[in-house]
Amino acid sequence: MDLGLQGRTALVTGASQGIGRAVALRLAREGAGVVVCARGASRLLEVATAIEAAGGAALAVPCDVTDPTAPVAVLEQATERFGRIDILVNNAGLAKPQKFLDVSDEDWQSGLELNLLSAVRFTRACLPSMIEQHWGRIVNVASTTAKVVDPYHAVYGAAKAGLVNFSKTISTAFATDGVRCNCVLPGITRTEMVAANLASAGERTGRTEDELMAAMLRKAPIPVGRIAEPNEIADAIVFLASSNAEWITGVALPLDGGSIPVAG
Repeated sequence: MDLGLQGRTALVTGASQGIGRAVALRLAREGAGVVVCARGASRLLEVATAIEAAGGAALAVPCDVTDPTAPVAVLEQATERFGRIDILVNNAGLAKPQKFLDVSDEDWQSGLELNLLSAVRFTRACLPSMIEQHWGRIVNVASTTAKVVDPYHAVYGAAKAGLVNFSKTISTAFATDGVRCNCVLPGITRTEMVAANLASAGERTGRTEDELMAAMLRKAPIPVGRIAEPNEIADAIVFLASSNAEWITGVALPLDGGSIPVAG
């Protein structure tokens, strides 16, 4: 299927690993130029190098997405290289498990900055050119925790629920300007973040990763029987970023293997 991405330019935040990396590589394979940004400069450069080695076009811009000046700075470099941004994938995020009473005001602030406000700022920076050309795609990466409460992820869940609402707001406000904004809700996915959380839990409990994963699936069953792979999430994101998704906007799409209850 031709997704109509040849010649388009995409900006992907949190692109140095996990879902963001998979999205960047997939967009490049479809013919889009890709701007990747994240804090990890060396890993980010590896992603850009992999794209170019496969014949694609990429620009790596290391930055801290929680810096309010980052979106404008990234966009300046992106437009200098590619001329414009057609697609924005707000993927940067981090889930840090904590008991609610251990969560400080600083934890709340930093969590909201990363998981919600960074997407708000990058969207605000990219919208004017999308409106001007009457074509744009914004895909925000939320989480199933936006719908299914996890007591150990109060900050992350609240931020991602806010991101779902924000996505609907943007989709409604700019639909007649040719901008489509959607949100995906991945379930647990085999990323570096999940691996780090499992390692931390293993140190606390003395259990292996397989034991912890089995316990997790017993507590919160996934009908398909396994967790997701990053490329499976990326495929859905890239479709929503494509010309084929012209009639889709304001959607919060679960990518969860069937785990969100109907009432969610």
